[in-house]
Amino acid sequence: MSNPKEPMVQGTIPSRPWEMVATDLFQWEQNNYLVVADYYSRYIEVVKLENTTSRTVVNHMKSIFARHGIPSVVRSDNGPQYTAMEYKQFAQKWNFEHQTSSPYYPKSNGLAEKAVQIVKRLLSKAKQDGKDPYLSLLEYRNTPIGNVASPAQLLMSRRLRSHLPTTPNQLQPKVVDPERMKEKFEEKQRKQKRYYDRGSTELPAVQEGEAVRVQVQNKWKPAVIKEKLKTPRSYIIQTPNGQRFRRNRNHIRKQKYGVQISRPWEPIEDFPSLIVPEKFVRNKSQSQVLNNIIKLEADD
Repeated sequence: MSNPKEPMVQGTIPSRPWEMVATDLFQWEQNNYLVVADYYSRYIEVVKLENTTSRTVVNHMKSIFARHGIPSVVRSDNGPQYTAMEYKQFAQKWNFEHQTSSPYYPKSNGLAEKAVQIVKRLLSKAKQDGKDPYLSLLEYRNTPIGNVASPAQLLMSRRLRSHLPTTPNQLQPKVVDPERMKEKFEEKQRKQKRYYDRGSTELPAVQEGEAVRVQVQNKWKPAVIKEKLKTPRSYIIQTPNGQRFRRNRNHIRKQKYGVQISRPWEPIEDFPSLIVPEKFVRNKSQSQVLNNIIKLEADD
């Protein structure tokens, strides 16, 4: 059984176009693609990849950044292309902050996931209609969001010429009022949160050094919180065999019996701060108590 849904954590609204972007890789009909989406304008760049190496991803992102500028923040998942040393060096040399989402929790990289869905729909519809997919992408970029402005207008301050009839005057540059857009973004965020938070529950806080359980597929396994990361609800945990990995709070559950372990998964005599409920201690060694509790939690 999974944890209940938590209230939505809303990100900071970008103050300008291309300040913060999201990126991801996806596969469609045996071909690999790269997407980069702007948080402010919802403008999407998509590239068909010849391979999925980090070097290829970096080269295409350099090309995209050469067109629109270098963003301040780039968000991605923890795919090997984004965790490779080559990508880390790219972020350092090109001077942008690289933020990664929690593994197995795609909601934390939601814009990239949404961009992938949009592009897949465009590709599928274009194939079905025998249409050029790049014209479909052009139409998306030219379509107003919420009857305010299109991704192209928000990013470039102009409409893009397409096959649809238009006048020269309509193609003239025109800056969209940033204060008006900020109000629209804030209003949209409030509505999204109000709708999403229905039936949600704030999970209790977990602390570094706390014994917990982590969801692995459909089972809950013993683990210990090692570090709370800067990104919301994201933690480094350690398993009994010494492995460390990152998980979202949604995949972490508190122990039922409140066991606190200062140095996990070492011999019991090395646990001076072990806290065990009194009802479990009767005529049992600390080693037996810990083993019983971990067994109860693992079997739950």
